[in-house]
Amino acid sequence: MALRALPIVSLCFLLLGIAYLADNSKLPMGSAAKPGAGLFPLWVGVSLLGLSLALFLWSLRTKNISAIDQEPFPVGKDRWRVLAVGASVALFVLLLKPLGYGLCSAALMAAILRSLGLRSWGRILLISLATAAVSFYLFDALLGVPLPRGVFFS
Repeated sequence: MALRALPIVSLCFLLLGIAYLADNSKLPMGSAAKPGAGLFPLWVGVSLLGLSLALFLWSLRTKNISAIDQEPFPVGKDRWRVLAVGASVALFVLLLKPLGYGLCSAALMAAILRSLGLRSWGRILLISLATAAVSFYLFDALLGVPLPRGVFFS
């Protein structure tokens, strides 16, 4: 009997969602008028749990999942795009504490936009800075999630 990947992967995400929600239970939820730091992670965890459970059940009911006539991993230019986004996320994780959220999130957004094909550096800069500012305000000011400020903004 050959193992199918979809039920295994969806089960792994289901377990990850359970662990994520268990860890999130330590954060304050707040109220409807003033949401706490745990509200957004709760939404993410419930969504992850629901979607992975639906995918797991669907994968068990589906007997024949037809093979797609594509490579399992992108080739050529698309492969480099995938690797560039992966490397950008890895750098974001490594540099988040020393450089801070604002700078790292703007750089991550710029790298992703560039690797996805946006060529105008003006637009890339504008979108990256706006995304970093809005997400910082959302998490830091509205939700009260402490974000690393880094050496430049400490």
